[in-house]
Amino acid sequence: MAETFKLPASSLEEILKIIQAYANEKEGVSLSLDDISQSTGMPRTVVSANNGFLLQIGLITEGNKKSATDVGRALGRAYISKIDYEIERLWKEIIAENDFLNRMISAVRIRNGMDRTSFLNHIIYSSGQKDTKANRTGAGAIIEVLKSVCILFETDGKLTVGEINIATKSEESCNSAEQLSSTDSVTTTNIPVTSYKVGSAVTININIECAVSEIDELADKIQKLIKGISE
Repeated sequence: MAETFKLPASSLEEILKIIQAYANEKEGVSLSLDDISQSTGMPRTVVSANNGFLLQIGLITEGNKKSATDVGRALGRAYISKIDYEIERLWKEIIAENDFLNRMISAVRIRNGMDRTSFLNHIIYSSGQKDTKANRTGAGAIIEVLKSVCILFETDGKLTVGEINIATKSEESCNSAEQLSSTDSVTTTNIPVTSYKVGSAVTININIECAVSEIDELADKIQKLIKGISE
């Protein structure tokens, strides 16, 4: 193929260690392979093999010594601080601006889903890279990135495309939303307003569910509702 895409050479876990290592340094400070190797505990050859991918998606700068870009620093620190909605938002912005990753998502969409092995093979073929163990690991890492931000969903070995919406601070990320317990802020609470009698013939039952954070605002709304019904 005329143009190649440099695949990562490691698992998503190792790639994230490298991203965080770059992001953990002060802005404007460039780091060598040895610096990142020492920080992550990974061989410098492994760091080097992943830098091409990180450079292509805009997370690190060019040069013998590299530093995190603004988006790379933001993503790395979001992982360090475990801010799920920010991780999701940043990855989706990165993916939206990368032609290769968008084409891979489109490949799954137009086929109405693909099994994992077929998609992995398609990533390698489309990248123009050789079918090596490292590239298969890297292609798998790309799949895991797409799954981690709910662009792809996997069921019984089949991958399908979900809705690609940019998460904001006011929204729960696709991962954290699944982890909410019954005590979290989106828990519904039944408000003890069960009935209201209008005249002598009609009884209206009112069942209200709301988030815990909305309870304080309900009193005025309920009063206005009751007043409106009685008028």
